[in-house]
Amino acid sequence: MKFIKILLLAFIPAMAFGQLKLSGCKCAASKYADSKADTVFQLPGNVAIALCGAQEKNIIKGKVLYREFVLSVCGAKQIIKFWEAVKICNVKTANGELLVQELVDLPVGKDMTYNETVWTTEHIYFSKGKLVRDSVINRRIPKYSAKQVNNVLNLYQYTPNINNEATINLADKLFISALSGSAKAKAYLVNFKKKFTMLDGVNLENYDTLLRRLRSWEQTAN
Repeated sequence: MKFIKILLLAFIPAMAFGQLKLSGCKCAASKYADSKADTVFQLPGNVAIALCGAQEKNIIKGKVLYREFVLSVCGAKQIIKFWEAVKICNVKTANGELLVQELVDLPVGKDMTYNETVWTTEHIYFSKGKLVRDSVINRRIPKYSAKQVNNVLNLYQYTPNINNEATINLADKLFISALSGSAKAKAYLVNFKKKFTMLDGVNLENYDTLLRRLRSWEQTAN
């Protein structure tokens, strides 16, 4: 899987935290979440990271996801980061790293149905006793075939100027069509509000989020 690094954040010393017992691990005090750990992840070097926040068990059957949570090195006086309520994340360990995968509901399933899809992965690990964070975009998001892209472009032509679920679903499909290489779909998406002037409320917010994701995708394309 090809990932492009888009962020490298500050380092936090970790040497002093390595010998803490997992049973006593808790999050640093913050305004975002209770300090009681929901889950504790063990990393190499006897370092543990606590997760404190809200579980989501009904989005993907059999999988525990998280929203509105913090991560904190056990024994630290400050949290690593806060993930807000609008972000649904899968958190797991792999290859000595803690991975925080932001999931986005996108129309990339069979017949363009919606599936929870990894949009970004934040890698949290230790290097020479320092905590490092890298955030990368998943560039292996499923793409549309030429036929599917053409169907989306035709749908754009016949969709009326109404602020409803069908309108924002069209924007989602234009987004995936643009990621699939369609310049016309990208133009339709960028100029979406010129045709759909009724777009408002949560649909407008979701559209603005799509544009931000498109910019991030293009900025990390090399």
